Amino acid sequence: MLALRRMAKAFGGVPKLAEEAELNANPLYRTLSPKGNPELKSLRDLLRAMRMQLTVRRLRTRVA
Repeated sequence: MLALRRMAKAFGGVPKLAEEAELNANPLYRTLSPKGNPELKSLRDLLRAMRMQLTVRRLRTRVA
């Protein structure tokens, strides 16, 4: 969450990102707060507004 808050600031702040992600700024502030718990859709929309994506892939090595 700390990284997302810093990224939001670097990309013009919450109001600008909220507009680009078509999200309401007030809930986005709460989402990015230390106690925030974003829904996957909100996270995806926020990252998309920053022209980024979250990727999950299988590890190459076996984990014990």
